[in-house]
Amino acid sequence: MSEGPASHRKFQAVQRTMDSVNNVAEKCAGLLLLGMIVTISVSVFARLLYTYTGIPFSAPWAEEIARYMMVGSVFIGGAVAAYHLRLIGVDVFISLVPERLARWLRLLSHVLTLALALLLVWKSIRLIELGLKQWSPAMEMPMAYVYSLMAAGCLLMCANTLTNAVKELLNVESPQRESAEMEEAMEIKNSVEGAL
Repeated sequence: MSEGPASHRKFQAVQRTMDSVNNVAEKCAGLLLLGMIVTISVSVFARLLYTYTGIPFSAPWAEEIARYMMVGSVFIGGAVAAYHLRLIGVDVFISLVPERLARWLRLLSHVLTLALALLLVWKSIRLIELGLKQWSPAMEMPMAYVYSLMAAGCLLMCANTLTNAVKELLNVESPQRESAEMEEAMEIKNSVEGAL
């Protein structure tokens, strides 16, 4: 019986570490999105400058780096979404079954997500190997850098999914954190129900 509380304390330490890692990853994904907006803006400005002034200014690298930043933000953001249990899923079935069965279904969901993430890690490592021999057209950088963003995001997704699976196995309750988005969604739901 003493293993339970000790394992919970160890898990809470792991969860605090994962919270910190995911906070950094979330900021990185946001910075990648911001960088994508800036580089696309530079590209549009360069085209406008050429169109209206005739000054031969172009930024062929902008669209390419924006595409690579989008790849990074998708994989890193997806890993953060996995940690916060925000990936797309069909929760209606889980809500219809008893809690004990629902817990095992959630665990199965984590195991399947982990299997997919591990497959993506394996494939991204293969792509990194190929990317060392392949160069991007405009920026002339090794494509391995882009593929490493995929690998980093999928590795983080593995760690996050494993953390969630252990949380489900230990039956650790998640602290209720209602974000502003969730509160807004609840207000909309209540107003729609009130209108009906």
